[in-house]
Amino acid sequence: MAVEDPNRGPVNWARQLVLALDLPFLLIGAVMGGGFVGYALDLWLHTSPWLMLLFGALGFAGGLRAVLQSLATRGGNR
Repeated sequence: MAVEDPNRGPVNWARQLVLALDLPFLLIGAVMGGGFVGYALDLWLHTSPWLMLLFGALGFAGGLRAVLQSLATRGGNR
C-alpha cells in the first residue's frame, strides 16, 4: 500500500502560491513603513534626508528578517 505525500497536491500548491505572493509585500511594506516614519521625523526635526534613509534601511533589515522568518516557518514544510 502506497503512502501519499502530504506535501503534494492542490492544497500545497495553493500554500506555496500564497507564500510567494505574500513575501514581496512583507519586504516592500517594511521599507515603505520605515521610510514614511523617517520622512515624517525629517519634516518635524528638519534633518532631511538622513532619518528617512536610516529608517528606510532599518525597515529593509526588518523586512528581510520577516521574509526569512516566514520562509523558515511556512516554507519549510518539505
